[in-house]
Amino acid sequence: MKKRFLFVFGLLFGVILSFSGFCEDKFTIAVIPDSQQEILNDKDTRLKNRMQWLADNKKDLNLKMVLHVGDMMNWDTPDHAQYERNSKGFEILDKAGIPYALALGNHDTAATKEGGSAAPGNVNTNLRNTSTFDTYFPTTRFKALEGVFEKGKVGNSCHTFKAGGLDWLVISLELWARTEEVEWAKKVVEDHPRHNIIIVTHSFLNGGSAIEKSNGGYGNNSPQFIFDNLVKKYGNIRLVFCGHVGGHGYRTDKGGNGNTIYEFVQCYHDNATNPVRLFEIDTKNGSINTWVYCPSISKEKDDKSSFTVKDVSWVTSGSGKTAK
Repeated sequence: MKKRFLFVFGLLFGVILSFSGFCEDKFTIAVIPDSQQEILNDKDTRLKNRMQWLADNKKDLNLKMVLHVGDMMNWDTPDHAQYERNSKGFEILDKAGIPYALALGNHDTAATKEGGSAAPGNVNTNLRNTSTFDTYFPTTRFKALEGVFEKGKVGNSCHTFKAGGLDWLVISLELWARTEEVEWAKKVVEDHPRHNIIIVTHSFLNGGSAIEKSNGGYGNNSPQFIFDNLVKKYGNIRLVFCGHVGGHGYRTDKGGNGNTIYEFVQCYHDNATNPVRLFEIDTKNGSINTWVYCPSISKEKDDKSSFTVKDVSWVTSGSGKTAK
């Protein structure tokens, strides 16, 4: 009887620990690069295929969050067909209970017209017009959403989740952000000193993995401004993900508090497969293992972008301290 009691107690204790996250050290974040080539017609199933693969492998990956670096669309049309296709693709994650956060690219706004060239009118005003996107991706779709800069819009938003025994916060920041949005993001970081912060924005690193110094000619502040005034100022900002240019790239920078900031660009503009970059984070051993997988061909992408980052320090939840 005593042995049975101890067995049942141990089993229940293990279940409790599992649900609380204390037994969990490794988990995965998936980052989808610019996928605008995948939704040009109804016959292209690459977007849905990627989403279904993520849903099917949610448990095996211990997938906690999916991020998109922007340019989900290529352009808008009167029937909003590309938005419809994207929305149906993300419905797979909705049904699987997988939270996601999205950065808006220039092609996800009114800045581009059919065919992909600049839309008529003031290009900066058009860049900030996200009305169609907001209709298809209302705030109610985002399971981890904690706050937004502007009511009803996720272009500048923050999302929280727990994984690896730690607290995490994702800030989705608009492309070539306005100063007031950067100030909002700073306040969000200051309000979450014990969270590990991830920034996702469409343009940050260029094709040579340097921090981009241009605002694209029609944005507001450059990525260099955002780095100087937001990213490097806070000791708990750990990761930056972006797209927009190039294929893949990586760099690190030191923050103003001695912390290391790990920055990744993934773009690809793939015309044949559906790449997704996976980040397996091990909070106990202080490592990030990253690789790119293409579900449509069931193969890892052979582009020499798979590697492991070691000696990563994380912010320990509840203490404000860092841990490896």
